[in-house]
Amino acid sequence: MKSMIQNDYLGFRFDPEYVHLLQRCNGGEPVTKYFRAPSGLLAPPIERFLHYAQLSSLTDRSLAFFHANVFWSALDDRLGKLLPFAVLGNNDALCFDCSSKSSAVFLWSNENSVEDAPSYERISDSFGEFCELLSSTPS
Repeated sequence: MKSMIQNDYLGFRFDPEYVHLLQRCNGGEPVTKYFRAPSGLLAPPIERFLHYAQLSSLTDRSLAFFHANVFWSALDDRLGKLLPFAVLGNNDALCFDCSSKSSAVFLWSNENSVEDAPSYERISDSFGEFCELLSSTPS
């Protein structure tokens, strides 16, 4: 996936902290899952980080939807140049903008996005900065 994205979006590079998270956990349900958008509103909690496990190796088939390629493919025409890496409780997604050279984190709105017109809000300048916003309680 990394090479495919970087071939399609030449300037994009995955945030090293995100790559490190994938190497340690490869998806999963976070303990620190609450954050506030720049507007100050509490966002829905992160339900799950997307994974890159081989689909044939999944013992729990319900996890197939949370495979990064499966999730991305299901919403591709509504995401624009955004690459999802986590799903929120209301089916919104946290994404990277592949058209930029940074690894800024964006909150994509499932409800407000339509084909070829994604609706999103910038959350942080990097994945590491985003992780600093996370809390284990909805405060």
